[in-house]
Amino acid sequence: MKRIYLPLLLALALLLSGCGHRDEARFDAFAEELRSRSDVVATAEVRAEQEDSTCTFTLHYAESTDGGCVVEVVDPELIRGVKARMNADGTKLVYDSVAIDTGDESGTGLSPMGALPLLVRALRQGSVDSLWKEGGELAVKLVPEDDVDVTVLFDSEMKPTYAEIAHEGKAVLFIRIADFS
Repeated sequence: MKRIYLPLLLALALLLSGCGHRDEARFDAFAEELRSRSDVVATAEVRAEQEDSTCTFTLHYAESTDGGCVVEVVDPELIRGVKARMNADGTKLVYDSVAIDTGDESGTGLSPMGALPLLVRALRQGSVDSLWKEGGELAVKLVPEDDVDVTVLFDSEMKPTYAEIAHEGKAVLFIRIADFS
């Protein structure tokens, strides 16, 4: 009787191990396609949680022809239209015709305005730490830089739907992705 179960268990183990490789290949194909593009556009709700406060923004992300990107506040209405232009020269906050230099992003300063650029960079260049299924979606944990990891959920069509950005193991930015193309 035990001899019958052993081959069945081995076959099941082989089938399950194949699913992980398939998911990894799907993510690798997604990341490769993303690396070949410079026209990514996304809209997302970003929630930042700090020790004593929580703030939520709806942001629009669009890559620019100079290799940088623009992140624009859609909501809250009070600051709608404020943009952050990010490129190799640093970051500038822009409102109407006024631009304020904010310096470079070399520190650990994880902010809502930097969340979508960090997410896209992690999807393109982050090293894969692990993959698993969560609620029917593929979950991928990426490490784009020291002390930062990004966990992303993908729907069945390999579109990112949700992400969490953690610093030193603590989730600080939560991203609900409405559109990613």
